[in-house]
Amino acid sequence: MNGAPGRFTAGGNLFEAQSPSTATSSLGLACQEIATHLGISPQELYFVGDGPMAHTLALAGLPPQPRLVSAVERAELLAQASETLPVSPSGHLLESAIKANTYSLGWVNGEIGNIQEIDAWAARIHQSQGLLHSDLSYGLGVLPAPTGWDLASIDARAFGGPTLGILALKSRTRWSDPLPTLSPRYGQLHVEERLVVEAAAALRTYESVAKQNFERISTFNRDLRATCANVAHIDVAGDPAGIPHIITFSVLYAQGEELVRAFAKEGFVVASGSACMSTNLEPSHVLVATGRLTHGNVRLVIPYDEPADSLARFLDVLPRIVEGVRQT
Repeated sequence: MNGAPGRFTAGGNLFEAQSPSTATSSLGLACQEIATHLGISPQELYFVGDGPMAHTLALAGLPPQPRLVSAVERAELLAQASETLPVSPSGHLLESAIKANTYSLGWVNGEIGNIQEIDAWAARIHQSQGLLHSDLSYGLGVLPAPTGWDLASIDARAFGGPTLGILALKSRTRWSDPLPTLSPRYGQLHVEERLVVEAAAALRTYESVAKQNFERISTFNRDLRATCANVAHIDVAGDPAGIPHIITFSVLYAQGEELVRAFAKEGFVVASGSACMSTNLEPSHVLVATGRLTHGNVRLVIPYDEPADSLARFLDVLPRIVEGVRQT
């Protein structure tokens, strides 16, 4: 660990303290694999207990300047916002004056699937001497990751990994540990080594499966939107050009929890309410921010290896389920 106590900087001791034999161990290889996806060095990675902690610490450790957070970000990030930034109906950040502030802008939205142009925004933010944090959880392993950010946070569960939070801190970025419970003596690693190895393995598998099935799931996304368009009073959120495996639609004259139960009876696991608050059915702040219908919303996160017959059956039962719930 370089720098003052409690500060993480590039060149931490996770690798420097290893012998040549352990430097090529499963842990070292796992860190290299994750770092390669992000376009950084392994020394710029830090691992914490879970995704929400990584997102919280990411902003909390940055310099005390105004923090502007996109209105469709996670609750952990919005809780630290000095100001929330408005978005378009498709979920993209609206044009605004950029100043020397800290900005938090997620890459792929975990609820409606839209993709933000992180590198383009980063160029403008850096030109104004600002900093950019980005949540990279939901696109990693599916699309090439953007590289313009200064600090990124990742929830490994988004790509099928264990309960693990990942912080990616570029060497130029000043970041101080905001929690005294994270002792500097542990360097970059604040979790069991096996979790990092498991995360890298999960990301490798996820990337392979996503690559093989990307076009197939994209076709399903288009077919689902077309099916919804043929059923009265269904509002599909997000950008059709977004990531294909995440899609949310809202059904007028139907309760979200009733739709969840009806789909479950047919063997489909769907969700309702806010994606970052899965323990309740509160209206989605993402749908509110984009001006979409919040009543009766259904959120799908589709596995890239979901069988074709299962996808076809979902499209077949959707109109019947919607009609049935509306009549109850």
